[in-house]
Amino acid sequence: MLKDVSYSVLKEDERAYKIMLLKDQDGYNFSDIAKEFDLSLARVTQIYRRLKIRQIRLYINHISVALGYDSVSRVEKIYNDAADFYRDYSYECAYLENEYKEILAEYRAGEPGMPEQFVKSMPPFKRELGEKAISRIIEMREKENETFDDIAKKMHITRTKAKYTYDSYYHARVLCLARQLADKTDDSKKKAAIFDYCFKNNFSPKKRYEMLIKK
Repeated sequence: MLKDVSYSVLKEDERAYKIMLLKDQDGYNFSDIAKEFDLSLARVTQIYRRLKIRQIRLYINHISVALGYDSVSRVEKIYNDAADFYRDYSYECAYLENEYKEILAEYRAGEPGMPEQFVKSMPPFKRELGEKAISRIIEMREKENETFDDIAKKMHITRTKAKYTYDSYYHARVLCLARQLADKTDDSKKKAAIFDYCFKNNFSPKKRYEMLIKK
């Protein structure tokens, strides 16, 4: 049987827990939190995300125990579907808290979950976007110069999902073009050089795609 773990273990790293509360409960942005703790923006973001991942893992485990499951796989499947749609740990966490409200409220033993207003403002869960919705996101970004925030609002998704969808569209095309170029040579070093050219940089998938079509 699964072993249940107290939610209080999340508070063992006091600084990380304070950062999470400032972000989730008080609405601080990462820049403000970085100043508050005299840390870099990247470090604060990393700390927050690591703790949210741990919180989600604790949730999944406890829900599975509470429902009498022998493994976490059934709850993981539900979570993974939500994670694929939201692509944001705050929303993914809130989704679990909303779906298993009584179980997780009791588990937190007085500690706050995501604010009710946040949960109410969440985009409604969809299992997948579909090709039509994906094409519309690309069109809004390419032809209408919409920001990812605006795309998210109009498509009823999160900003991170909007950006992820856009980036994934071009990443797939980069891989396709790189493989086509690699197939033109039998030289393993030249094949490797093509993929190095594509991926050994910090460019966006769109930028990599533009580099390849000019090659």
